[in-house]
Amino acid sequence: CALASRLHGLLPSSSIALIEHGPDGRTHPYVVNPQAAPLLAQTELVVNYRTISQSQLDQRSMTNYAGRLLSGSSAANYGAWMRAPAVDYDLWAEQIGHPRWSYKALLPYLRQTEHHYDLEGNREQHGFEGPIHTTSGRVYPLRNTIYQAFLELGFKENADLNDGNPHGVAPWVENWRNGGRQHSGKVYDLSNIHLITQAAVSKIKLNADRVATGVELSDGRTCKAENEIIISCGAHRTPQLLMLSGIGPSDQLEKYGIPRLVDLPAVGRNHFDHLSLHQAWKLRFPEEGLAMGSPAFNKPDYALGFPVEWIATYALPEHTLASALQRDVEDRPQPLASQLATLSKPSRAHVGLLAAYAPLNLGGDYDVPLDGSHISTGVLLYQPTSRGRITLASADPAVEPIVDPKYYSMLADKEMLRSGVRRIAQLMQTSAAKDVILGETPPRGMPILAPDASDEDIDARVRAYSEVWHHSAGTAAMGKDTKSSVVDAELRVHGVKGLKVVDASVFPSPISAAPQATV
Repeated sequence: CALASRLHGLLPSSSIALIEHGPDGRTHPYVVNPQAAPLLAQTELVVNYRTISQSQLDQRSMTNYAGRLLSGSSAANYGAWMRAPAVDYDLWAEQIGHPRWSYKALLPYLRQTEHHYDLEGNREQHGFEGPIHTTSGRVYPLRNTIYQAFLELGFKENADLNDGNPHGVAPWVENWRNGGRQHSGKVYDLSNIHLITQAAVSKIKLNADRVATGVELSDGRTCKAENEIIISCGAHRTPQLLMLSGIGPSDQLEKYGIPRLVDLPAVGRNHFDHLSLHQAWKLRFPEEGLAMGSPAFNKPDYALGFPVEWIATYALPEHTLASALQRDVEDRPQPLASQLATLSKPSRAHVGLLAAYAPLNLGGDYDVPLDGSHISTGVLLYQPTSRGRITLASADPAVEPIVDPKYYSMLADKEMLRSGVRRIAQLMQTSAAKDVILGETPPRGMPILAPDASDEDIDARVRAYSEVWHHSAGTAAMGKDTKSSVVDAELRVHGVKGLKVVDASVFPSPISAAPQATV
């Protein structure tokens, strides 16, 4: 939606069609209301690309949600508004070999998008006239308690999460505005765009010169492209569509009898996502209305967004990761080995920690009542080193692809999540937190994870109860060559004229942030 609107603004005489697999859905009550956002997974507006059994997660099949409606996942996420650290974008520029993807080059576009919540904020870093209004600073009863606990743990104050350096404890930032979602189909003008909804694209049509000339829809209709076709189907569906169109690894195309038009072995590879572990913590005085579910937790402002106020970001010491990374990069192909080696660079952010005033995203049968007696914490693996793959299950476009992220399969991932779990345990033993927190309520049959918890106990909890933040990316990655990437620095599909990709599948490596602001 954002791209279609901006293209028309630059080229007002152009004819632009936006084809959406799902319905319009922009005014659906679950879309516009932050409290109803978790219910979207039960509707047709979200598709679950469920993974195959994950060997490192007790053979669990994990959910991989994505928006299937006009506005895509911007109409179905939880509203976190986060830029990546500047170093992440700068590393993209190095990997791709083009300065246009550096933080300095991207900053004008990041500023153009936002209407920053703090009018006294840094005007070199932030925009104040963009269509998306960011918000922060909702005050909950435990605001000062959680903040002081992070400071006591050693985190430095960081007044601005989104200035290119997220390290320290910073205010949580969202793009809910007055309790309403600001998805792309709402904030960008689509009045001059030809909207075609409930229309699944089954194939990109190429001519003999490998020029993209149009698309076929699953109902038999075709749409002809006079200039170019831009794919924005997400990290699961984009590689599937490319392969169904004869663009991809030869083994996949031959397996399903699809004529090979362009041999791109990297299509579907390089999948990564943000794995997380959430824990429940029992409050000493739940009657004081400190968490969602309590009758006293009832101020109208509490319903205007996600019940989080702070996020703490940090990097592991280089020596902690060094051994794991050395073992992880052995026998790994380039450029992945080079990507992993950059994790020890200064300013990298490996882990994010947050506290939510409700027992959220606990996973599996981790059953904690929503009655105001508990809060929860989350440990976010920002820089996963595990890489998975999207492959075809059929030549039928209606059949979802096979998703194998290979979660938690690398030693560095284990080091980072273990570190985060121990830091959370330390957080809850600070004097600030102990005044309000009685202790952890672990899943039935599992031990409490204390600051000195063993690797084995933490790994067992991760295997059984970790969840993902549904930030899949990387499966049509940008890069310099046709063996390890799918698109070039201008997002043009290698070997095809008139075809581009503009979703998170083009990320060459993970970013230490929710992807919404970057996409």
